[in-house]
Amino acid sequence: MSGRDGIPTRSMAGPFGAHMWSRRWSSDLESGVGRSDVFLGRKDARNRKVLSLEHSGRIVRCDVAGSQPEPFTVEFEFAPLDGTDTDALRSALRREDGGVLGALSGDFSDTVGFLLLPAVHGATRHSCRCPVQPGPCRHVLAAAHVLVEWWDAAPQVMFALRGLRADTLGAVLAGTGDGDDGTVAFDVEESLWGRDPLLPTVPAPDPAGLEDLLDAPVTRRLAAAATGDPLEQLRVVADLEDFLDAFTRYRSG
Repeated sequence: MSGRDGIPTRSMAGPFGAHMWSRRWSSDLESGVGRSDVFLGRKDARNRKVLSLEHSGRIVRCDVAGSQPEPFTVEFEFAPLDGTDTDALRSALRREDGGVLGALSGDFSDTVGFLLLPAVHGATRHSCRCPVQPGPCRHVLAAAHVLVEWWDAAPQVMFALRGLRADTLGAVLAGTGDGDDGTVAFDVEESLWGRDPLLPTVPAPDPAGLEDLLDAPVTRRLAAAATGDPLEQLRVVADLEDFLDAFTRYRSG
């Protein structure tokens, strides 16, 4: 993402980050520098010195305006989840009220947020092309503040930043097979729906339109009826959403 005159921030004073887990990451990064750099990093973020943010896999790049004609490129690289964190995340996802699909849409607890967000020291690599190295420099800090506000707005991207792509997510949800016969030892329905879900009533006499049939709870039920595999259920949901989008554009055309 980018802004014509730099990316605006929502925070006008104090620390950045609306969630406990994103705010902790930002403050941990600031703990490694002096007060002057902390002030300059926050000032640069609020003055829209961060010109762009690009995300690819576990890497995020930002262009930050500085003292030279060309902006400095800041890069963050996030470590993939290790075995211990993967086990903890699997357990935490089973306890989420919104289920796995809720978490993937960004509706997850601070517990999941802390597991997804790696520690600054040792699990997050950052670099900047400015002369003030090793950092974190003011450009890294400014980019980090924009980053945490991006996470607050789209927390689901944390899964991709920790290496949990669509083709690996199923293994994380399934675990290594702790049943006697090597089968997955967890409740698929509870993982997708969460505990005691509130299901919608069927409209009477008829649904007003296709949107009423494909709201989030009904979509999950359709996916669960189609297949018992969690990863395939996610694909069913994506296909239904694509169909609804195409149908809506066709109907309005």
